[in-house]
Amino acid sequence: MARLRLFANLREAAGTADTTVPGATVAEVLANAADRFGTEFARAVPIAKVWVNGEEAAAEASVADGDEVALIPPVSGGATVVQSPVAMEVGLVAAIGAALFIANTLSIQWLAVTIVLAGGVWAFDISDVAARRGLVVSAAPVLAGVTGGALATYRFGVPGAAAATALAALAGMVWAVLVPRQRPIESIGASVALAVIGTFGVSSVILLRLASEDYTTSFLVVATAAVAVTWVSSRFEMASLDPVIVGMLAAVVAGGIAATIWSDDLWPTLAASGGAALALVAGRNVGTLMRAGGFFFVGSVPGSLHYLDGVFAAGGAFWLVLYVLA
Repeated sequence: MARLRLFANLREAAGTADTTVPGATVAEVLANAADRFGTEFARAVPIAKVWVNGEEAAAEASVADGDEVALIPPVSGGATVVQSPVAMEVGLVAAIGAALFIANTLSIQWLAVTIVLAGGVWAFDISDVAARRGLVVSAAPVLAGVTGGALATYRFGVPGAAAATALAALAGMVWAVLVPRQRPIESIGASVALAVIGTFGVSSVILLRLASEDYTTSFLVVATAAVAVTWVSSRFEMASLDPVIVGMLAAVVAGGIAATIWSDDLWPTLAASGGAALALVAGRNVGTLMRAGGFFFVGSVPGSLHYLDGVFAAGGAFWLVLYVLA
């Protein structure tokens, strides 16, 4: 028996989010589920994406006892919403990246405004996508955290960043008291995690800029290289290249180049790039867990800004390593 996890309108049609269904292949599991849950459910199955144990799977893929089959519909409320057009994804992420590079060269004030806006847009994107699969995540604590983090860090430095991050976690918990639909423990956990990651990431970038414009430039180069290489390897399905691994390698290589060009601290910056590479993967995993309900290393991830899921965590790791070593 496979464990079948259902989201959005499929969950509503079936009357459950989690059940067990017999079948030796994905096709058999889905056919048996359609027989059990009726016509409305059966009509939605053909256009849904199927994931087996965290990897996108075809109909003929084998399913063993205990395997998890996740069925994620590409529609919500009658409109196609799960996966954004590629042009939109690339355009938005490229625009945000370019804006951060330009703001960094202008002043710390412009950088703070730009990264707070980026954090806010990212928070709305991930909370909106999560809501479509039934996970209520509020963007409000994230918005409050990234704004407060930028202001407190600019004024008080490291103590301000630490205080803002702690308060962001508290805001995520308090918000659940004010908004009853966010009281399930998974919603509280997701809101707190996003608020902490966003706030610490924004605060860390401000700390990098307070220390040196070159540090911020190095981090932006690392993040841009990792995101770009990950997108290329995922988009063109290079069979011999794992997008996650090549993204990590790109971050480290870009960090070495950036340190050589913009910084005298070669080894600390290189180490910081390694920390950022690991954080990029961790942030991506948190993002896919909230957006799609699993840790997916390959395949499409819902949302227009999912490539930013790891960037804020990477900013925190980059600064933290530099703070310890430099």
